[in-house]
Formats: sequence, C-alpha cells, structure tokens
Amino acid sequence: MLVKCILAFIPCLAMAAAPVVQNVTDSAGYGPRVAPGSLACIFGTGLASATASANGFPLATTLGGTSVSVGGTLAPLLYVSSRQINFQVPSSTQTGSISLVVNGPGGASASFSFTVTAEAPSIYQSGANHAVAQNSNGTTNSDSAPAAAGSVMTVYLTGQGAVNNSVGDGAATPLSPVSTATATATATIGPLNAPVQFLGLTPEFAGLAQANIQVPTLPTGDYPLVITAGGYISASAVVSVSGTGTPYTNPLTLVGSVTFPTSGVNSVAIYNNVAYICNAKNIVMVDVTNADAPAYVGEFGDSVLNGLGDKCAIDNLGTTPFLVDIVGQDSSSEENFAVYSLSSPESPVLLTIASTPYGHIEDLSFAGIYGIATTSYITYNDSNAEIVSQEGDFLVFSFANPAAPALVYFSQPSSLIGLGNANLEPFAEVVNQLYAFVASSTAAGTSTVGTGTLDVINVTLPTVPSPISQVTVPQAAILLSFDIGGTTLLAAGNTSGQRNPGTPDFDFTGDLTLTTMDLTNVQLPVVVQTITTGIQCNGTFNTSSFGNGVFAIVNKPPDTDDFGPSSLMIVDATTPTNILPYPYLTQFGLSGILATNNGFLLVPTALGLNIYQLQL
Repeated sequence: MLVKCILAFIPCLAMAAAPVVQNVTDSAGYGPRVAPGSLACIFGTGLASATASANGFPLATTLGGTSVSVGGTLAPLLYVSSRQINFQVPSSTQTGSISLVVNGPGGASASFSFTVTAEAPSIYQSGANHAVAQNSNGTTNSDSAPAAAGSVMTVYLTGQGAVNNSVGDGAATPLSPVSTATATATATIGPLNAPVQFLGLTPEFAGLAQANIQVPTLPTGDYPLVITAGGYISASAVVSVSGTGTPYTNPLTLVGSVTFPTSGVNSVAIYNNVAYICNAKNIVMVDVTNADAPAYVGEFGDSVLNGLGDKCAIDNLGTTPFLVDIVGQDSSSEENFAVYSLSSPESPVLLTIASTPYGHIEDLSFAGIYGIATTSYITYNDSNAEIVSQEGDFLVFSFANPAAPALVYFSQPSSLIGLGNANLEPFAEVVNQLYAFVASSTAAGTSTVGTGTLDVINVTLPTVPSPISQVTVPQAAILLSFDIGGTTLLAAGNTSGQRNPGTPDFDFTGDLTLTTMDLTNVQLPVVVQTITTGIQCNGTFNTSSFGNGVFAIVNKPPDTDDFGPSSLMIVDATTPTNILPYPYLTQFGLSGILATNNGFLLVPTALGLNIYQLQL
C-alpha cells in the first residue's frame, strides 16, 4: 500500500511543448526542502508525454522518455506524468541551493533552484493529515486501530540524511546490514517525548525511511507527531494512541482545505465570506461560505506585489470596503501600501500604490478611517554583528480617501509613555476603536536585556494620540503578539531578546511565554498570569482569538531550524488564572491565521488554505 501511495499521486494531464518546473518538494509532506538520498517531487507542466511508474529496482534514470538532472547528476525516477515527477535525490547532492533540469520529449526545462539540507525529515500521510504508521501488532495506525501507550510504532518518512551503511542511488535497501541514520533523532507525540529507537532506511525500497518510536503514556486520542533529525524539524502528522485516563480531545479538527501555490509566508483577512490569503507573490481569494468545501476564486496583485508582498488588512467600516497590502521595494527600505477596493469582493480593483516614508512596517489595523501601524527593526555593526540600536515607530495613516492614504502622525510609543528611548515595536492592534495596544520591551539601545511591555495609547483623536499606561511582564524579555477575547487579552512573548551579537543571526533564542491580562478597565490592563512554556521558538507570528477565551498562536521555528516549519497551538484561557496550552502541530508556511467567532480557524500554509473547527 505504501509503495503505491508513493508511486502514483496524480493522473496524467495534457503535455506542454516543453517541460516547465514550478516547484520541488519532499514527497511526503510536500515541504520546501529535501535531503540527499531522500524522495522528492517535481511539479510543473509538460514534464512527460505519458504516465509511467518504475517496475522494479534499481530505479532507472529515464522513465517515459523523461530524465531529471540534479546538480549535473541524473536522478533515479519512481514516477512521471505531465504534471508530476517522483524521484530520488542523488546522495552526492551538496547542501544549499541546487539546480535541477527536467529533460523530456519536449526538450529541456529551464534550470530550477531548490533547497537541499543535510536532513529534511518529512512524514508520509494519508487521509486528514494522519501519519502512515504501523502499530507493533502489524496493523495500520488509525482512529480504529490506535497504538498502545508504551508500545513501539513504525512511522514512515523520508529525509533522514546520511546513513552508516550507504545504499546506491536507486537501489533497494537490503535487509542486512541495517542502514541507520547518523543524525541524532528525537520525537514528540502530543506534549511528551517519544523515544526514537531507530531511524534509518526501510528494507526493500529506495530512499524510504522509517522511525521506530516508543509511544509515551498518554490517554486515548489523536496527537500530533513531530520528528527531529539533526536539528531539522518535520511537519507534524497525527497518530492515534490508546491509553488510560480521560480521553484526549484534539482542540482542532480539519474540516476543509483548498490547494494553491503560495510563497510560504502568508497573512489572511476576510470580508463577505471571501478569505484573502496575502503572500509575497499575490493575493489569493477563497470562498469560505462552506467551511467543509472552501472554493478557490482567483488571485490578483501579481504585477503589483512582485514578490515583495507582506501582511494585509481590511477596513470595512466606511462606505467603500478596501484591502491594504504592505509591499516592500527593491531599491530602498521604504514600503508601499497597495490599496484595493472590495466593493465587489471577488473582483478587487486597485485604487493606488501609495509610498510611505517608512520601512519595516509590522502590521496594520483600523480605527475608523485611520490605519494604525508600528515599525520594528535593529541597526548593527557589520564588522562584529553588535546591535547599535533598536528602533520602533508608532504610525497613523488617514484612509479618508483610500486612493490617497496620508501619514498624519508618527512617534515612538516608548517615548510617548515616558521611557525616552527607542524600542522594538513588533505588534500593535486597535481596541474598541478608541485605543491602540502596542507590544514591546523595555530593552533599548544596544542592550537586548529588558522586560516585556504592553503600551496603551488613546487614539480617540488619531492625529494626536496620547499615552495612557504601560503594563510590564517581568517573565518575558519582550512581547511579540496578542489578541483579545471579551475582557481577556492573551500575549505571546519570549524569555530572551534578540541575540547580540547576531552570530550567526539575531534570533530570539529563548522560550515562548504566555500572559493573560484582565481588560475590565481597557485603559489599565492587569496581568493575571504568565507561564513559560519551555517551547523554544524564534518569536511569534500571530495570536488570534476565537472570542470565547480560546486563542490560536503561530510560533516561528526554533533557533536550531530557522527555515523549518512553524507551529500552531491552541491556548485555552477561558479561566485567565489557569492558562492551558494544547500540543502544537507544525507545518511549512504557517504565519498568519484568522480565528472566527463561529469557531473556525483559517490557516494558510505553503500548500494553500486549511480550515479547522475548534472542538473546545
């Protein structure tokens, strides 16, 4: 069953005149990186004139008249069609950005670059994100056939990296000697460590790997499984466990999805049942009227964003609803606003591309016709990577005429509050149309040692904002995002500031903190509880409230895997004095999320849009 799953994915479609490569991914979770010796996929058009599958080992390097050259080496092929090729990455492939060329009956494709890392673990999946795994009794792991707590299950994956007994490219792995991965491997099932007893190649197949994992003591339920090899993290897949105690209810259930290409980092906004997924390349429209059957509507903005699109926001409070996308520029650090009328939600019309005098704009939210934003950036010394300063600005733009937005106020919230120094301002949000809350830190100048803060600013007169209060969170070095449900605010922070000196980068190297605040008096938030989760992450992309005291949070990857998958977790703060984080799942392309009041969560990924339903 597994071999068939790997060999045959997509039926043959019409062939183009010459091969065009659109994407290269691993063959299990379709992540954006692969490892030498692993199994991978090419997506495109005109890749082959017919559908063909390998009929034995060793795998041939030409199949159906098509071959694939990776860094100048021919790759073993498992499957070819006009739209997809499944192949084994040659084990001699160097890490870094590697070029690939498809040679088909229509000629050679243009060279296509993709990322190769020493390890790139990716779990094979079936159904709704369920891991392809075998229980110790030989049954396939599923809801109806869970793995007993304490037993050892076999999970199938690819991207384990180098092995101690190498196997020739395209050749089936022998039963003996065993080919064990040389990289250190760990795994988690739900919140607990799951000891990896073996990670290596699966006998009698080429490039397929398996991890023999001991199931920790957990109550019966479905849990996300994450495998790490050599510091590289996999996208998660669900495994079913049978144990004692109160059965575990996964807080999210995947109810619908739609596939389309994105640039990997996305934000999402919604208007009139149309979700707008904004990424660097374009803005994709999805009709989410029916959560279990979201429908791709179309895309726009390709020629405007030019690969530099960022976060977007919608203002629907005026007579003309409009969407604003923050767009970078090649020639300078300043950013533009691309403004689109949503009078016809499925046919946006570009109103303007307005320049701003600022770069590093982090966010945008609206108080009536005014857009509130912050900037956040550091300056550093090239010679020693020492931070020179930390900067953050509080910006107000008038969108009275959406076709001509105008800057009407700028300042540093920290100086408004009275600190008198520049601080990072990674996130801000308008509250009740009267106030702006700003996430920040007391860290300033060259020191990244500080305390997380929430600044409250009165924007009743947006052109003359005035400071009201500042709340500190001593357990956090900085607050990075937050959202509000009723009278409860949940803020995500980090126990460390940015690494200084920034060698090899300026990552946040600490752990995720979660803080609840009571907003009974919106002007004077009161800290209720702070917990340090022990989850290492390089910051937080987004926090989003369902409106019932439950929140969704997307965290960046840990410092050990900068370009790995981000994590999505649910936090129950219905009792603000008792913050309950649920086990997280990981996916590539997780960044922006949108929780709705009717219990659905819109989650863009590198593969499209997933819609989950909250079960709490």
